[in-house]
Amino acid sequence: MQKLNLFNPLTYKREEFTFNSLLKKILLSPKGSDSFILYSFSYEDCGCTFKKLDSGFKTPLTHEEKERIESGHTPIIREDEDTSIPSGKYLFEQYPDLSEEELLPITFASITAAKGGEDILYIRLYKENELECVMQAFRPCTR
Repeated sequence: MQKLNLFNPLTYKREEFTFNSLLKKILLSPKGSDSFILYSFSYEDCGCTFKKLDSGFKTPLTHEEKERIESGHTPIIREDEDTSIPSGKYLFEQYPDLSEEELLPITFASITAAKGGEDILYIRLYKENELECVMQAFRPCTR
């Protein structure tokens, strides 16, 4: 687990997904597609429970959008993008394998237990290339 300072928000068009339906969509999407699901989570007698709060999807960046980012400028926010992973400080973890909705409490156990208590967790799925999808977790960090 690392600390990550996200200087610019990652913006998305709001779309409704369950984790498993988003996983299917991102795997069938073109390289460069990006998505997220926001969960609140808490620990109860039965373990860690997740409640979905928001989700979104972004089609691959255009050549112009990539050039803008590579030249150090702030990313272009598309007209239909209405949700985001906000800029800020996060506990961050990247996972070598994709998970399933039923396994979220186990998959994200280390990052959700990091501070204890109730909090939120952004899960990002990014289509890195035709064969690989990256799964990342972002948990707001206050220190």
